[in-house]
Amino acid sequence: MQFKLEQIRPKELLQKIKEEFFPPKILDRYLFSEFIKTFIGTFIAITFLALMMKFNDISNDLKATKAPKFHAWLYILYSIPDIAVNYSVNLSALFAVSFTLGQFSANKEIVAMMSAGVSFRRIVAPIIAFSCMLWVGVFFFTQLAVAPMNAKANEEHKLLKEGSGTNLSGVVYQFHFKGKEGFYYIYYYDPKDEEIKGGFNYIKLNPDQTPDFLLVSQKAKYDPARDIWILTNVEETKIDDLNLTYVKKYTEKEYYLPEKPEYFKKPKGSVEEMNLFELLEEKESRLKKGLSYGDVDIAKHSLFANPFFIVVVTLVGCVSGYFTKRMAVVASLGVSIIVALVYLIMNPSFKSVGENGLIPAWLATWITPAIFLSVLYIVYKRMKL
Repeated sequence: MQFKLEQIRPKELLQKIKEEFFPPKILDRYLFSEFIKTFIGTFIAITFLALMMKFNDISNDLKATKAPKFHAWLYILYSIPDIAVNYSVNLSALFAVSFTLGQFSANKEIVAMMSAGVSFRRIVAPIIAFSCMLWVGVFFFTQLAVAPMNAKANEEHKLLKEGSGTNLSGVVYQFHFKGKEGFYYIYYYDPKDEEIKGGFNYIKLNPDQTPDFLLVSQKAKYDPARDIWILTNVEETKIDDLNLTYVKKYTEKEYYLPEKPEYFKKPKGSVEEMNLFELLEEKESRLKKGLSYGDVDIAKHSLFANPFFIVVVTLVGCVSGYFTKRMAVVASLGVSIIVALVYLIMNPSFKSVGENGLIPAWLATWITPAIFLSVLYIVYKRMKL
């Protein structure tokens, strides 16, 4: 018994799509116009409510800060792209699809369309196509606008909390680093003075990974002209075959160390502030320093998975709207709340597990959309939609 797969010809497929959807039919225009009006209205409403919640979160900081009040408004302004992408788009798509199709179903318009020979999949095709375009658009918008705006929002929030612009940004607090020839433990690095302050510890390893010597000092300053580090109040401990050879103390002493000041600079900040290329660079940097990078891997996969959830909630809305018999507003609102709660519980939980390395980062990021799609597949199959 032979099975023969039908050969896909791109030109014929494109021609078929063009004939079916262009120019848009009256049914497509009617359905999509009702959907897009609800989508835009819901998008504006959800964004406004989210901004009010943001403002409420910083109200105490606003009262206590000595910084100019405009930092609060800048923080709110720079937060809009992140709110729009991570909250407003998904919830608006879910509610708009569910409400629009629910209204059509309650008024028996869906039944009339299907009685005329139009399948349910064909009825919702324009909305699903729109969600796919949103998926791609949100991905690029995240790279170009959301990431840099998040960085600006975090900076404004920091200024608001500190009350001035003189806070120590760009420093590392109590970090372990893996160097080329040993390990570092530093308190913090001041990028202006190119100086490590509060404590500098370094253990040099031999090729066989046994300790060679240990340096413990109060400060370490880099001299770029001579490519050396000047350590202050340093205690030098020499180790030979795991036995203590000597311990010497110096008020100041010069050392050549393989790492330059750039090596100790603070990581670029929150992964939410980085685009795809910056995340790849950050992971490489953390690998060299021996730092954990679980959050970087999660953020990298989330750049693709989070926008894709727009398509998932659109399919959920299609099923919800199809089965709505009356009170479309109540049904749509109920479905939106339930889906949002399930997503907000599942998605962060799996990501947290992935960040800790218990499951691969790609699985932690994509498992929530996969579960939703699996349930949807069963529903679509059983109901023959």
